[in-house]
Amino acid sequence: MNCYPSLAGDPERVFNLKPAVLYSSLLALLLTGCSSSAVRTVAPPSGMPEQWQAADAGDTEPGPGWLQTLKDPVLESLVQEGLTGSYSLAEQRALVRQAEQNLRVAGAVLYPELQLELDASRSGSGSGNGISRLDAGLNLGWELDLWGKLSDTERQANMTLAARRADLAGARLTLASDLATAWFDLQAVEQRLALFSRRLSNLEQNLEIIESGYRLGLGSALDVYLARNDVQSEQARVEAQNQLRSEAVRQLQLLLGRYPDGRWATLSALPVLDATLPAGVPGTLLRRRPDLTSAWMELLAADAARAIAHKERFPALTISASLGDSASRLSELLSGSLAWSLAGGLTQPLFNAGRLKAGEAQAQARVDALEQQYLGLVFSAFAEVETALSRASALQQQYGQYLQAERNALLAEELAFAQYRKGLVEYSTVLEAQRRSLDAQTAVIDLRADLLTNRVALHRALGGDFAPADANAPAPAAKLSPLPSAILTGDQDA
Repeated sequence: MNCYPSLAGDPERVFNLKPAVLYSSLLALLLTGCSSSAVRTVAPPSGMPEQWQAADAGDTEPGPGWLQTLKDPVLESLVQEGLTGSYSLAEQRALVRQAEQNLRVAGAVLYPELQLELDASRSGSGSGNGISRLDAGLNLGWELDLWGKLSDTERQANMTLAARRADLAGARLTLASDLATAWFDLQAVEQRLALFSRRLSNLEQNLEIIESGYRLGLGSALDVYLARNDVQSEQARVEAQNQLRSEAVRQLQLLLGRYPDGRWATLSALPVLDATLPAGVPGTLLRRRPDLTSAWMELLAADAARAIAHKERFPALTISASLGDSASRLSELLSGSLAWSLAGGLTQPLFNAGRLKAGEAQAQARVDALEQQYLGLVFSAFAEVETALSRASALQQQYGQYLQAERNALLAEELAFAQYRKGLVEYSTVLEAQRRSLDAQTAVIDLRADLLTNRVALHRALGGDFAPADANAPAPAAKLSPLPSAILTGDQDA
């Protein structure tokens, strides 16, 4: 444990303390104990691999601007709109401004405080004669930062500000990914609605053909009933899909900060991804993800709070000075000789029923809890990337198989109805071919949307920047704190 050297150096020269005061301070230091202001470091997570488990992950770190790689200009404009209109993002910006002012407040305690006081009073007896008195003075107060407690307070505020800025960056990334996911979900709903509408139109045409054949004695009543059932079922499916479209539109409008009226213009088809995403190596995740950066800064802020709680048990040295005058008339105030005073005070906690010691233990327990919480977040982040990588490979294989299944099902549906009209197969064969065709086409739409949303989830898990910086985002912190990568390297200088 390292002692604070403020008093151990040459305190009599620096603070001009009298020997008696100096000796009592040194004695209090010995009785209270020493403290370390070194920032805590966390042991490296055990079992972290050097590469991701996915075979095609690659070790190249993904570049910024992933939003443009999705090949959807409309989505890019929606994200820019969301950055301006989102209420949750505006809330995060307000929290950053609050943390900036908290840092200013914490830094102000390092400097002397000067106050101007003006007092006026009048006193008298029952005869009506009174005496007026006017007082004016300047008062200066200053607590010397003997043990670095006030500096630790500023450090805590600075780490908290860094955490809020990381939260803002995380909120921007979350908003962009949520908008992209909602947008692709809406496009998928729109494509399913178009598919069901086309199917309804085809079934209505088939019903006319079947009813016409029945009237000519070329078909059975059962075929008519089955065809009518198909039409009615598909009409219900179209209505349900219309409702899903309205709900998906409202979800997107809420993210944009618009009124959720459920109306949206016609949408374009889902884009198709033609390249895999390099994921880099696991170690880079700690500096890329804003949520991990925020958790790390919260841990550093808690460590500063622990140091503050420990130093509350040390002596506190204050210096005060005053300059003023008093008179019975305003014209006489400050015209005579000014009275001045200079004083110093030293306070040392002696007995508080264990309150300060318990406060330090409480702060230490919070540091320990945040340390474990950070490690849990790190492994959760690793799991998110691994899941997105493995899911991307599985979805790509499924998509290729269902594309071929879609082609076969469409040909089978066309052939089945042609053979039915020739009397070669029963209508139940046509129904089965239509069901398989619908399932295959729906699966292709869903898988194309899943590939896009999983790519967004992978970008989010990797913590990459999606677009140029938000113009309304605050500037980077003036004071840099240790990088989260220290958790892996065990760098004691962090």
